[in-house]
Amino acid sequence: MAKTTKKNNAPLYVNGRYVVEKQLPKKPAKGAKPYAAAKGSIKVTLIKSTAGSLKEHQATVKALGLTKIRTSNVLPDNAAIRGMIFKVKHLVAVEEVK
Repeated sequence: MAKTTKKNNAPLYVNGRYVVEKQLPKKPAKGAKPYAAAKGSIKVTLIKSTAGSLKEHQATVKALGLTKIRTSNVLPDNAAIRGMIFKVKHLVAVEEVK
C-alpha cells in the first residue's frame, strides 16, 4: 500500500510518479534569489554546428551567447545556465574558470 501524506492522507504523485515527502525540493524563502550568480564561472564553447538541430536547441545556444563554432563565452555558474548547458550538452564543451 502506498504511503500517504500527513495533510490529506492521499499519496503524493509528481509527474505520474510516487514521491516521498522528504525528496521534494524545498521552496526558496520569500525574496531569495535561487538563480543568483554563484562564486564560480564556467566557460562554454560551441564545438558542433547547430545546423540540423532542433529550433529549441538553436535558441538555447544563441541564448548562451554562442554564434559560430569554437566561439566561447564565460557565464556565471548557476542552475539556470547549467540547465541550458544540459539541454545542448552534445553541442558544447564546458570548462570551469577560477
